[in-house]
Amino acid sequence: MPVCRPIITCVFPLLICACSSGERDITLPKLNDTGITWGGNYPKGINVDCKAEIVGEQLPQGEKIAGDILSQQDCAGGRDASTADATGFVYHKVSAGGEILPPEAPDWHCVIDAISGLMWEVKSAADGERGNAGLHDGDDLFTWYSSDTGSNGGAIGDWNSRGRHCSGYRPAEPKTYCHVEQFVSRVNRQGLCGFSDWRLPTRPELTSLIHFGRTEPAIDTAFFPATQNEFYWSASALVGREGEAWAISFQFGFSTPLRRSDTRYARLVRRVGDGDPFP
Repeated sequence: MPVCRPIITCVFPLLICACSSGERDITLPKLNDTGITWGGNYPKGINVDCKAEIVGEQLPQGEKIAGDILSQQDCAGGRDASTADATGFVYHKVSAGGEILPPEAPDWHCVIDAISGLMWEVKSAADGERGNAGLHDGDDLFTWYSSDTGSNGGAIGDWNSRGRHCSGYRPAEPKTYCHVEQFVSRVNRQGLCGFSDWRLPTRPELTSLIHFGRTEPAIDTAFFPATQNEFYWSASALVGREGEAWAISFQFGFSTPLRRSDTRYARLVRRVGDGDPFP
């Protein structure tokens, strides 16, 4: 049974649906599909339309294919196969003032993922020079640092007092240091897209952006330009290894633990809430 609560207005219909009683159904966030729209043939080769075929006149002696195993591939199920957009992703551009923009808008600062209910920071153009495009420069790098003893895995990380790796860095001024916690603080003081509850995403949240049907970068660049073919920090500490944390590579779409003292990229997130001014 859905969990319904009384409401006056509906703030995000893609995530919240109306009940017959006039109350609102508060649904849990969903997972994105993989974005893979092609399939594999047997015994080798791929196809572009997910219509798998047996290549050759017959199977090797004694080998059988029971049930339509070739059709049981990623591209044949889930949102990839059931939506008008074959990839299954549903994104919306958001202006600096927090308003939904049309898909063809040339300038936007945030993106809402209508499936997961997350809003993401959009990076400025990456030109190979750190810090010259402002706070959201796509070239900026950060070390992993968290003062939250409840989630940092028992170690605070590296606050990177030494490195001019990001916009606004000034020696001996801790609020300008290039580590992820201070970056979050600076973005929240700015109020990106009208909000001040930005944070570093968890490993599963960051993984939800991976488009496995693409590489270099493995993400929808129509909504997330300036994405590097490199690792982005997650907020997830590594159990049992205090000096490391999880990062996601958007070159091919995989995760691995990295040293917290490494300088890597970061993309911030927030969850869309009932108070957000969206139709």
